[in-house]
Amino acid sequence: MRGIRQHVNPLGLSFMEVRASPVARPPGVAADAPLEVELGCADADFSFELAGKHPDWWVVGLEIRERVLERNRVRAQEDGLKNLSFGYVNLNVDMDQVFAAGTVDRFHLLFPDPWFKQRHRKRRVIEPWLLRVLRRQLRPGGELHFASDIYDVALAAMAEVEDPSNEALGFRNLAGPWSFWRGNPFDAASRRERITLRRGQRVWRMRYVIP
Repeated sequence: MRGIRQHVNPLGLSFMEVRASPVARPPGVAADAPLEVELGCADADFSFELAGKHPDWWVVGLEIRERVLERNRVRAQEDGLKNLSFGYVNLNVDMDQVFAAGTVDRFHLLFPDPWFKQRHRKRRVIEPWLLRVLRRQLRPGGELHFASDIYDVALAAMAEVEDPSNEALGFRNLAGPWSFWRGNPFDAASRRERITLRRGQRVWRMRYVIP
């Protein structure tokens, strides 16, 4: 995405103000349509493919960089994907503003920024507040799907979700406790996933469902 910053500091002062708002359901999308949400969607290749293959689903991509959102909206209009929406969010600040309780079928958090440096690790996405918000917004039986090409990042996310202090949230690992899911169970893939697989590298994936 030439001319657009690849990374921003989500804890920067300009992003700490609550600015997110509910994403409006597009006209023509059924009220009971499955709702799939890509968190931190970037170029949203995963969302575009998912929406194209499932026209009866409502697919939403959320992103902090507003220029990326505008570019994605133009592309969705050009592709005729009326079931694909995009919205602004800072996941650790105002995700609680975007969806009502019990309305999301699945959240996809794919290849988040790793923030390798120790002093930057507080910027990583998976943390207790966000888990509580996602749990509240998921429907019964809903799912949190996480993937990364960096083992330490995936393991850190797993440690957060499966920490005993979060047991009350009810997230259950479909592969078994402290286990990764093999293969991609979805008929869509992000650009980062395709690059990772072409390099012969592994995708570290988790799938968590709630009661």
